[in-house]
Amino acid sequence: MIIDIHDVGHGACSVVTYPNGKRVMVDAGCRFDPYWSPSIHYCGQRMELLVLQNLDEDHVRNLPYVLNDMSIMGLLSNGSVDANALAQMKRQFGMDAGVREAHDLLRRYGPLWNQQCDLGAGWWHALWNRYGLDFTDTNNLSVPIFFGWGGFSIVFGGDLEEAGWKMLLRRPEFVARLKSVNVFVASHHGRENGCCEEVFAVCKPDLVVISDYEHRHMSQQTAQWYRQRAKGIVDNTLPGTLLGGPQWRYVMTTRADGSLRIVVQPTGKFTVYTTPTPSPYADILASLGMTA
Repeated sequence: MIIDIHDVGHGACSVVTYPNGKRVMVDAGCRFDPYWSPSIHYCGQRMELLVLQNLDEDHVRNLPYVLNDMSIMGLLSNGSVDANALAQMKRQFGMDAGVREAHDLLRRYGPLWNQQCDLGAGWWHALWNRYGLDFTDTNNLSVPIFFGWGGFSIVFGGDLEEAGWKMLLRRPEFVARLKSVNVFVASHHGRENGCCEEVFAVCKPDLVVISDYEHRHMSQQTAQWYRQRAKGIVDNTLPGTLLGGPQWRYVMTTRADGSLRIVVQPTGKFTVYTTPTPSPYADILASLGMTA
């Protein structure tokens, strides 16, 4: 199993590849400086499922091109948020191109379309808060989603804020899933308002991943908070200490480490590899047999 967490700055785009070759894409964000987009990187390729965790522009900015240039076989979003609900949430500030495309997608297919796919021994599980009954904001209506294979599981928190986490923690099935998580992808790009102490009373991840751009706000400075709540993994990219022991990582970020690739073995053991942020138009140049 391979999980690619792409560096799209303040946005989100990840792809989970199961051992049988089936793929699931989580969000459709892109980056402008340097440029990277899923529609170019995965152009012409097939995704069994597209998960829209959050219906804000940074999570769906590349969606019009993803739908045009890739084969998307199924859709998963918050099952309580239809096109009318999204229009209500965006009534004050309007919709940019990505959200307009998401609105049209919800209008035509609904939030839960054609989710049946053969993932072999792999699995996914998603839950969400309810529009109108629990929350009316896009962040707390994010879809936290778990992926697993063998003895490994990862959770993507979307843009959940503390109140959204606490609401979901009332559900025993959600708590049960959190207990077995190895990698925790922090919600709301690692912002302070996504930090929830109650989550880590039950979730003891080996590693926390934060997907975000360079530090610009005090609310981004949460790496130490998350570090204290992770068990740590051996950093295979660094030499050992002076005494010969390994160095450890507890938190990895796309802003410091670039894109991340997590390779999972059937036993549940996993290794994380880092990829520097690509040069502008690197994918286009590569398709022409050139390098940046």
